[in-house]
Amino acid sequence: DLHGSMLRRASRPLSRAASRRRLYATAPPLPEWETLGFNATPTARMIRYNWSAERGWDAGESSPEFTVTIHGLSNVLHYGQGLFEGLKAFHCKDGLVRVFNSHANAARLQSGAERLAMPVVPPELFDEAVDRCIRDNVEYVPPYGYGGAMYLRPFLFGHGEKLGLGAAPHYSFCVIASPVGAYYKGGLEPIDALVVEGFDRAAPRGVGNIKAAGNYAPDVLPSILAKEKGYPVCLYLDAATQTYVEEFSTSNFIGVTAEGTVVTPTSPSILPSCTKGVVLETARRLGMRVEERPVSFDEVGGLKEVAACGTAVVLTPISSITRGGTVHSYAGFDTIATLYNAITSVQQGEANDALGITRVVAERPHDPPCRDAEAAAA
Repeated sequence: DLHGSMLRRASRPLSRAASRRRLYATAPPLPEWETLGFNATPTARMIRYNWSAERGWDAGESSPEFTVTIHGLSNVLHYGQGLFEGLKAFHCKDGLVRVFNSHANAARLQSGAERLAMPVVPPELFDEAVDRCIRDNVEYVPPYGYGGAMYLRPFLFGHGEKLGLGAAPHYSFCVIASPVGAYYKGGLEPIDALVVEGFDRAAPRGVGNIKAAGNYAPDVLPSILAKEKGYPVCLYLDAATQTYVEEFSTSNFIGVTAEGTVVTPTSPSILPSCTKGVVLETARRLGMRVEERPVSFDEVGGLKEVAACGTAVVLTPISSITRGGTVHSYAGFDTIATLYNAITSVQQGEANDALGITRVVAERPHDPPCRDAEAAAA
């Protein structure tokens, strides 16, 4: 009968294409790929896992709801018990979608969770959550040829009713995706940096070496003040003596000496950039000498090149560093450009991944086929 027929059709499993149509039926529209910047752009689904002392981590869920509802006395709101990460996935030249260097982000999140007495997110759960987020939002990965990527923001926070300082009754681990455009539309663009005076980024023996959410709020005011003076980025020195280079507001410091040595500061209060590890290993593979050591600010004037290193852009050349009335200028960035091109070629699937830091997560045929993909197949 008609009723039975309808029930049988309703009970049939959806085809893959039908499942995707249903998934995106009420999802935000795809953005204009050509105009994407580094801003939040709505996608279809957020991934969330919940933890409790009784059950540990649950199986997680993929939801179109991006609002997080928590108790007003949650740890993350009052005691800052929150961590986040940032990484990217790319639609590559061969039509595959690969996530870049996720194992480093998983390890850094684990280190932060241990320091803030939060439940550790196992590496396999971290990868599962990231992969689910990419697959459930794969239509929002900018197509190969536009220079964009899918930016992924995993975050871990404590919540639930808790008045005194201590472990939260509940924790959640979420991943949100946002497509972003090429940071540099017409090639690398150097920027000016200002040394921060009167504010410190992190205290010795504090939490500067983990990606704690609370580390970033204190930089909002110094960054605003620096931008008002015409400096897009701040450089922090060590809190104890103000004589050693630490890092930029949201990125690590990379320098190139007159002899061509790539140097980066070490300090217990510097956040270890996942991208910096790739930069240094790439430099070694290209035959460059690499030094990881304390870097005195007195050395800055003698450097040939300087760059800020982070997920958003890989490497940003620095054209000058100003401290008080002294300006140190850098005329070129040939070494920085060589490293940038080598790494972004791997990210886009245009060069061999000799370091083994990419992982295939999904397949997305070129639709419409881009000119670069057609040329590669010819």
